[in-house]
Amino acid sequence: MARKIIGNLKFQKPLEGGFDANEFAKIMEEAYGGSKKKAVFTQKKTFSPSTIGYGHGNCPRYWFIAFTGADFEEQFDSMARANMDNGSSAHDRIQKAMDKTGMVIQTEREIKSDSPPIRGFADVIIEWEGKEVVGEIKTAKDESYSLRRAEMKPSPNHLLQILTYMKINKSEQGFMFYENKNTQEFLIIPINMNEKNEKIINNTFDWLNKVYNSYQEKLLPNRAFLKTSYACANCPVKKTCWKQLDDGDVEIEGLVTPK
Repeated sequence: MARKIIGNLKFQKPLEGGFDANEFAKIMEEAYGGSKKKAVFTQKKTFSPSTIGYGHGNCPRYWFIAFTGADFEEQFDSMARANMDNGSSAHDRIQKAMDKTGMVIQTEREIKSDSPPIRGFADVIIEWEGKEVVGEIKTAKDESYSLRRAEMKPSPNHLLQILTYMKINKSEQGFMFYENKNTQEFLIIPINMNEKNEKIINNTFDWLNKVYNSYQEKLLPNRAFLKTSYACANCPVKKTCWKQLDDGDVEIEGLVTPK
């Protein structure tokens, strides 16, 4: 069910004189992105680091369909759109603050790889003792932020994203920079390309290459997840996968994210 960003009570009556807050709320919901979007044909050329390891980004069949090309249906409700907009605003604000340190080499650096084909943008590259350190900025609700602070570990998909940038950029060190959405408190989690993390990202790249090879060979992967699973819930090609395509030609398991 789509979440509403405006919490007006339905039994509210229009003000004397005609202004109806509920009708205005409906208009605002639609303007903010709450209405259903038309499907748009999309063909991906590369893996996106921000999608790998999260939801449908763990599904080989999704990537096969995305590389082949299909109608993508917008799955974001107005609440999700607001969260993304707030996240983008926080990125800009934090990047500007970082720039004042005099340590920033570049923001939004394009990170590309040919094998597997990957393209993304690292939030910030800073110089630390003569070396490039990759930084990624995220916002988190208080409960998630508290978990990150207690464990001093990023979420699995965030770890894969920063390790992807570090591997391609040949950086030995990186950091996740979290902002608490509730309090605007900051948390910095350092990431080293140690033996454990190197194994994690190498295994991920092996999976990505396997998935991309299946696309090149036109071998559709079998469904790695149930229709009711988290991976299918907000998948933009769910209709194509389940209604237009049969079972696959090759068995590829879903990506296993790091613990």
